[in-house]
Amino acid sequence: MRKREYPKTVFRKKIAKAVFWTGFALVFFLSVIAIVRVANATAGSSGTDQPQQDEASDVINLASGEGGQSFAQNFAAEYFSWGLSDEDKEKRMKRLSRYLATGLDEQAGLSFEGMEWGSSLKESQVWKVEETGDDSALVTLRILHELKKTVPPDPEAVKKAKEDKKDPPKAKEEKDGPHEKYFVIPVKTDGQSFAVHEIPYLTAAPEKPDITAKPAASEDGKLNDSEIQQEIHSFLNTFFKVYTTGTAEELAYYTEADDIQSMNGVLLFKEVQNFIVREGERTGEYQVDANVLFEDELSKAKMAYPYQLTVTQVNDRWFVQRIEHR
Repeated sequence: MRKREYPKTVFRKKIAKAVFWTGFALVFFLSVIAIVRVANATAGSSGTDQPQQDEASDVINLASGEGGQSFAQNFAAEYFSWGLSDEDKEKRMKRLSRYLATGLDEQAGLSFEGMEWGSSLKESQVWKVEETGDDSALVTLRILHELKKTVPPDPEAVKKAKEDKKDPPKAKEEKDGPHEKYFVIPVKTDGQSFAVHEIPYLTAAPEKPDITAKPAASEDGKLNDSEIQQEIHSFLNTFFKVYTTGTAEELAYYTEADDIQSMNGVLLFKEVQNFIVREGERTGEYQVDANVLFEDELSKAKMAYPYQLTVTQVNDRWFVQRIEHR
């Protein structure tokens, strides 16, 4: 049979189509190879060349956080609560068992031998927290506890009362304190709850730090313009009166800042005791250091507070831009 012959135009079209699809397939194949190589290279570099994130830096030590601190304060309330009877000792031991790690002394190191006073906690506050590991910390508390004991009546007085057929004198309860102590509690966590894992102990009270108070406002750069001083003094008297008795809307009339809040119901303004005025950075702006006397509305106690204010004059009106305790 004779082989079929295609016209030249059809034949050229078939050749072009074959070349197109062959080239397309080749480009697609090479693109896939390139993508795979890039992916492998990226995976390899992220595992070796690039620095890995330190997972330890993301670990949160719950023992030193608010949970561990609250746990320590709750434990201290039970630790500093004891009586001298066998029943009181047994109850204390049971209360402490909820806080102590397995195997720790049941009374958390407290011995009752020769003890004459019972105790009750009056107050505690977290003083210092030191991490001792990823899951442990030393929580130091400042505590106040009161001692108490029951004093039996004088035997001679009891004997005499019986002889006179009178009611015998009763035992009296004596109290001593409160006493301040600093108490260190070793706290450990499993990520869910906490335990005292070592015997807690008393430590020495911290020494008073060698810190010097901020000096009084210097008169360097003091403005000697008596007219401006008089205007500012008059304005300060008005401002502080509104500051302590006015509403937020009334106070806004004398201020250019939105964060100055009224002290209405807290303090009463008495007088501006002294002040120093300096020129500000812009025209019509002044920096003022002032000591202001207030009165507490409830106790009537007088309190003098130092302030730093920035005041500005716009036309004939004065405004407070900023007010801070100095």
